[in-house]
Amino acid sequence: MDKKTTILLDTAGFLAAVHNYKKSEIADLIVALCEFNLYGCTSVKLTDMKKIHFDAIQEVIELRNSRWLKTCEINAQNAKKRTANRKATAERNSSEPPEPAQSDRPEDKERDKENDSELDEDKESDNDFINKKDRNKEAENVDKSRYVGAPSVEEVAIYCKESGYTIDPVAFVKWNSDRGWMNGKKYIALDWRKAVRKWFCKENGLSYSEMESMTDICHDMLSKVKGAQDEANHT
Repeated sequence: MDKKTTILLDTAGFLAAVHNYKKSEIADLIVALCEFNLYGCTSVKLTDMKKIHFDAIQEVIELRNSRWLKTCEINAQNAKKRTANRKATAERNSSEPPEPAQSDRPEDKERDKENDSELDEDKESDNDFINKKDRNKEAENVDKSRYVGAPSVEEVAIYCKESGYTIDPVAFVKWNSDRGWMNGKKYIALDWRKAVRKWFCKENGLSYSEMESMTDICHDMLSKVKGAQDEANHT
């Protein structure tokens, strides 16, 4: 995630440190932490006890941020390697082998006709099998719209940039498109942002449930801060 917009906080430690604080005091501490991590200083005046808690929480934030930066660096290096591998594979596939020399002998031409005839029969047989399989699949999924809600690579890239998820949008879209945007028996295209977050957690060895819980707690904290500020403005 973008360090300018996100801080990695030990939520259990934070709640334990402020359990005796009033809502307005908690709001002051959160604002102080946010300002310090964004600007390098804070305009909030903290008491000695709050300053002790501020220093302890900030130490944890800096430790987690350093670990996070290392993870981002490793992920960026892996992304570069994957891109280089894809380019090398594309270059190899683009170089077609030379066509074999055609023979003018009558017996060779006759043999080529027989081979072509056999290939055409095999192709028709394969097409019949595929068409039959597709018809059965369409009958089973007649009420389900395929790829509805699936994002483009650009949409995934924009979402990742805004949210700070360092994944490869091209690889993400290709992987899911090749599988019809199905995860097991579940169609995930309509909730592809959640799929992005799960992909990101898997790539970085993170727990998806813990990350979602932390996000909910941060949103709740920010809501409380806003409520406390609005309450203070009205008084």
